[in-house]
Amino acid sequence: GDHRTRRRPGGRVGEGGRALAMASWTEVAQRVVDWHGSTILLALSTGWVLSTRTKRKEVHRIRRGKGCSVCRLTCSATDDALRDEAPGPASSDPQWPSVCVIVPAKGVKDGSVRNWLSFREACAAYPGECRLFFCVESESDPACEAVRRSLSQDDAEVVVCGKATCCSQKLHNIVGGISRLRGCDWDAKYALFLDDDVCLHGELIGNFVETLEHNDGAFMCTAYPFDVPAEKSGFVTRCVAAYHLRLIIAFSVSAQTNFVWGGCMMYRSRDLFSNAHGLVSCWENGGYSDDLIASATCQAKKLKIVCNPSNVLQQRLPRFTTIRAYWNYTCRQVFVLDTYVSAWHKTLNRGLIAIHVYLSAFFVAAVASNCFRYAALVVRLLAFLVRVSLGHSEWYQLSVRIAYVRLVGWTQRNLSAVFFFLCLCLCLRSLRAFASSMDALFSELYSGQDDDDGRGTVKNRGAAKASCQGSKASGGLTWNWPHTVSMFAALCVDVGLFVPAAAKALVSDEIEWSGVVYTKRKGLISKVKHR
Repeated sequence: GDHRTRRRPGGRVGEGGRALAMASWTEVAQRVVDWHGSTILLALSTGWVLSTRTKRKEVHRIRRGKGCSVCRLTCSATDDALRDEAPGPASSDPQWPSVCVIVPAKGVKDGSVRNWLSFREACAAYPGECRLFFCVESESDPACEAVRRSLSQDDAEVVVCGKATCCSQKLHNIVGGISRLRGCDWDAKYALFLDDDVCLHGELIGNFVETLEHNDGAFMCTAYPFDVPAEKSGFVTRCVAAYHLRLIIAFSVSAQTNFVWGGCMMYRSRDLFSNAHGLVSCWENGGYSDDLIASATCQAKKLKIVCNPSNVLQQRLPRFTTIRAYWNYTCRQVFVLDTYVSAWHKTLNRGLIAIHVYLSAFFVAAVASNCFRYAALVVRLLAFLVRVSLGHSEWYQLSVRIAYVRLVGWTQRNLSAVFFFLCLCLCLRSLRAFASSMDALFSELYSGQDDDDGRGTVKNRGAAKASCQGSKASGGLTWNWPHTVSMFAALCVDVGLFVPAAAKALVSDEIEWSGVVYTKRKGLISKVKHR
């Protein structure tokens, strides 16, 4: 009996020590998560603030009637002075280079015809010669009939490319468009590739040409999208829109970037015809993603990618998106990172996956844990005040002081949580300012009046304006605080889903995209199954 009595205190001390150690380790882990989350929030805030500054400068440039901002940074002082007098290279040379617009299309979605009409108007607004090619899989593709019904033969040509067998259908259509351009008797200096679900503005093609004309060292020029959800859209649709909120920073901070958006990119035709740097062969031989292959090729060969701040496009989203469609969209975005064309490309993509998983895990953990702590703190304080308010007035005053002391004590013990809350408020404010700057830029690009652009032509942007101004009228860019908070919550969900999507991409070799199932092997598309 004495022996058992002597062991009990020691056992209780040991259990208490382990509990204290566990609590200390929990506090350390929580602080690590908090500081990681705060750093990520500060990085996002900084990126959105810099992007906002760039957008506002671009709005002022357009309102003053200045020339291309990227060209102004790369030209001599003499050329700069000439451009101030008469914006655009047409002031010295009325012959603008010819452009071919290649659109890989598949099916007809909500707003497809409206977007295609904006393509026609953008081509008409370009001062030089511009032709429009729609590249489809087959004559039975609904896009084929829709294009011929909505656009005349003078406006656009339909190119039937056939079914893909060893690359994505989009890349197969792109290569088919390049082959058609090579075979025609028309010499186009530039080739512009567009997704069929974006809405163009009248300045776009001219900005692209102007940028490459004054940047001989640039291999290509790209743009970036801004997803605009429909009015009263569901939360899942906002999760889709949130995907580009963090990626857009890399395109809009500087005129030179290492990233490419496949929805809008321009190359010199001679580079495509000669298969410069093996880009076209990488596309057609097992390629899956046009933009990621182009970005990796440019980084490996140290080629220059230019992105004009005005090269931003509205990408309208439907009002409702199913969870299944959103999950497939997320998996496709991650599946891209597990495709590659070289050992260096594989290392780059695997590194991107690792970094994204690391940051996503800490970001979601920090947001979830701190929101729970904030909610628990508020509930405890409210419950305490309600309980004591039922008592006497003197006790109520004393209880308020006790609650204040407890709140101060909680703050001192949870400085990392307080700092995270401040970073969160800053992040929400910068996100709302960024959306406001995008709204102002879209107002200038899509809602301008017909005016002489200084290039020897009057831009008739009325039809393009009419076809796309509904995006702005939808209210997707006028963000109040509830809308901003909901978009940030959608961003958190989108970031959190990256981890399981990455696991699926590394385990599964198949992905479905627009009714086509692709199977990858050693980073390349090895099998294509059309449904």
